[in-house]
Amino acid sequence: MSAKSKRIGSNLKRVDRHVVKPEEYAELPEVTEAMLETAQYRVGDRLKPHPRSRGPQKAPTKVALSIRLSREVVRHFRAKGRGWQSRIDEALKKIVRAEK
Repeated sequence: MSAKSKRIGSNLKRVDRHVVKPEEYAELPEVTEAMLETAQYRVGDRLKPHPRSRGPQKAPTKVALSIRLSREVVRHFRAKGRGWQSRIDEALKKIVRAEK
């Protein structure tokens, strides 16, 4: 037995050998969307809520790309908290408008 299986008090090798039979599937409840929306996930020793995702943009207004910025710039914008990429976008838009 590995250290991990001792820690959780289970015989993982036995679990891995088990083959689920068709009659065992009948015992399982059907998982619904509502169940998934309220599910909590354990990551390490912390419970996290279901990860939410945004749908597709109605009218895509931004382009996903990779850009390399100096550490100083990233540190400056991240120091102000969430939305730092949007703030960089706004700063660049001001420069573009000023140059027109």
